[in-house]
Amino acid sequence: MLAPLFRLGVNMTASFSLSGLKALITGGTSGIGKAIAQRFITHGVTVVITGRRREGEAIANALGAHFIRADITAETDIERLTSEVLTVAGPADILVNSAGIENTGPEIEESSFAEFDRVFAINTRALYGMLRMARRLLPGGGSIINISSVAGQISAPGYSQYAASKAAVDSLTRTAAIELAAHGIRVNAIAPGSIETAMVPPDHPERKISAAYCPLGRIGKPEEVAALVHFLASPDSAYLTGQVITLDGGMTTGFTGRAIELAVV
Repeated sequence: MLAPLFRLGVNMTASFSLSGLKALITGGTSGIGKAIAQRFITHGVTVVITGRRREGEAIANALGAHFIRADITAETDIERLTSEVLTVAGPADILVNSAGIENTGPEIEESSFAEFDRVFAINTRALYGMLRMARRLLPGGGSIINISSVAGQISAPGYSQYAASKAAVDSLTRTAAIELAAHGIRVNAIAPGSIETAMVPPDHPERKISAAYCPLGRIGKPEEVAALVHFLASPDSAYLTGQVITLDGGMTTGFTGRAIELAVV
């Protein structure tokens, strides 16, 4: 049946309106996830955020969101989270999978299986678990946005585990988009470059790399990711699914003049 494929049809007068919708955001207590929660709430969305932090409830209260503490690397917690979201807020319209960690350090030869498993558990397995709940969480259709990374497309020494985990997110996004389309659920991903969060402290090498190789000459802001999430969550993007949208200030487009200057000096 094709009728329910895109229940959220385009409304030319909506102006990307999210008013009255409901969203669950994983990793919503900090960084990109928190910025998304703030933007959603400002635009009339009922927001539930989840995370492992004990202070998560205080953060959610300050935002005007609901908080459900859960460790989504655990299957039992994913099941419980899904049930509690439906009880607290009812069926969702939007799911944002923002929970994740970055690890940069040893190259493959010196890396460990334990760290590989930890990175994949948080960045990939947890997201996979949330996708398994998609039809329960969004029974009436809606939009899922996965926060991936440009590292899933290009990599660097010491990024093996992180880059691989994000490449897996990109692949899961495409498969889920195909499988969930018939249920009125769209699935897209955003692949940010370096973003101004606790994961990129002032001394992080990505800051200098962005200054040299990014055409815009800087790292991004969480609010700039949240703006794109807003569009993907809105009914106005009803014909967009299965895509990984790169948001990196142009870094992956080619070499900047500054980069060429550094190479020839």
